[in-house]
Amino acid sequence: MRTDNKWHASTLGHFVSLLIDAGDPAVLFRSVGESGEDEYGQYMEQITFVLIPDGHVRHAIAEQGAGVHKTLAALIDAGKVT
Repeated sequence: MRTDNKWHASTLGHFVSLLIDAGDPAVLFRSVGESGEDEYGQYMEQITFVLIPDGHVRHAIAEQGAGVHKTLAALIDAGKVT
């Protein structure tokens, strides 16, 4: 994926497939805001994420002080992701 600085709308499934097709082994993400709830208790959440290519994963985690999910930690420990 390359940025064109435009918003794009799709289903969540299509978006996830784009992330998978990118081929990067890891992602950093965080919630950066949410709208107030509407009368039905629904809200929108804004999430920022960064796709991390292999070879940069350990550095990106350390740089951001990110918590690491157990599956990614196991892949790093096994030397499958660096």
